[in-house]
Amino acid sequence: MTTLIVTFGVEEFCRSANLSREVLIEIVELGILEPSEPTVERWSFDLDALLMAKRALRLKQDFELDWPGIALALRLLDEVDQLKRENQQLRQRLERFIQH
Repeated sequence: MTTLIVTFGVEEFCRSANLSREVLIEIVELGILEPSEPTVERWSFDLDALLMAKRALRLKQDFELDWPGIALALRLLDEVDQLKRENQQLRQRLERFIQH
């Protein structure tokens, strides 16, 4: 089985995500996205980063948040997702315990 990994350079990523270079730098500095390399000239992003950038843009448009607010919202949404997964796992364990 072959795994295809798609990566984007800065310009291609900005075009695909509909972001300016300045906004990309800002959201990387805020931790919304993590590039593969520390220097801007060598940054590359994968498909997950593109999806995250589009999610962040939707939050910006839908809720009129600034980028620090979006960074916070994304962290909180990730925590909620993690708590939901943990809750589901605990429910499954509890069901096995109760059934015996």
